[in-house]
Amino acid sequence: MVVNKVPVTPENLKQQTLDSHVKKSKHGRHLAKKIDNADKTVVKEEKSEQINENLKTEPNSEKQSKDKQIRVQPKVEIKKEPKKPVVESTKRGPAKSAPPARASRTKKEVKTSPPADDRCQKLTDYFPVRRSKRQPLSKIKDLEYEQLKEKILNKCTDGLEIRQIEGKGRGVFSTRHFERKEFIVEYSGTLISYEEAKKREAEYVKEPEKYGCYMYYFVFKNKKYCVDGTAEDGSYGRLLNHSKNGNVESKLVNVNSKPVLVLVAKQDIQPQTELCYDYGERSKEIIDSHPWLNQ
Repeated sequence: MVVNKVPVTPENLKQQTLDSHVKKSKHGRHLAKKIDNADKTVVKEEKSEQINENLKTEPNSEKQSKDKQIRVQPKVEIKKEPKKPVVESTKRGPAKSAPPARASRTKKEVKTSPPADDRCQKLTDYFPVRRSKRQPLSKIKDLEYEQLKEKILNKCTDGLEIRQIEGKGRGVFSTRHFERKEFIVEYSGTLISYEEAKKREAEYVKEPEKYGCYMYYFVFKNKKYCVDGTAEDGSYGRLLNHSKNGNVESKLVNVNSKPVLVLVAKQDIQPQTELCYDYGERSKEIIDSHPWLNQ
């Protein structure tokens, strides 16, 4: 049996003494650690001094070449197009290529709608919008005027009928229901000035039974006018009889800057009712010749 003898050196003796101390006490262990740390620091300082000496001796060109070698070029990734899969041919027909794959959407292109519970609900989703049918008074009046104007220009006689009345002659009756303030008929005739009307009236008074009473006076824009309905023209307005308690009244309407005399319902009128209005005649001579004017 061969035994390797360790040569006796100061370092070996030092190590042997340390080992013996470490085995004997804790304080010895602490001293061994301090000695080891001191040896390591010495070795590090020697290595750093050697590296600094080597750097000083190396030329600049060698440093640059080493730097270039150290630099690593970035890798460029080349995207490869996916190969289209080919379907193997069968006995029935030639080979068919599979349809191209759809490009997947990126996160920016994908639109995600919020869940129904998180959306802001409007009140109109639960209750319908109620639109008011009310109109301003001015608009209502304009609409009524346009309707009245249309009836006047069209010579409307809707819901009227001429009949013979015992002791009176002709009269006009309703054939339908008329509401209060509703248009009935126009009092048509010749529109003349007040002076011309007085001249004609003087001639009519001489023969009251022949001409009757069809003169209607009124004021329009601070000027006196008269509608002479004496001539037979087939109109209905001139045939309405007189009554102090009539169910019809007169109304003046401006149509194209000209005065037009119309008759409207004074009250609700039922069908088969005679239409009458107050002539306003107060002349004694005319009333004597036409006694029914006093009724």
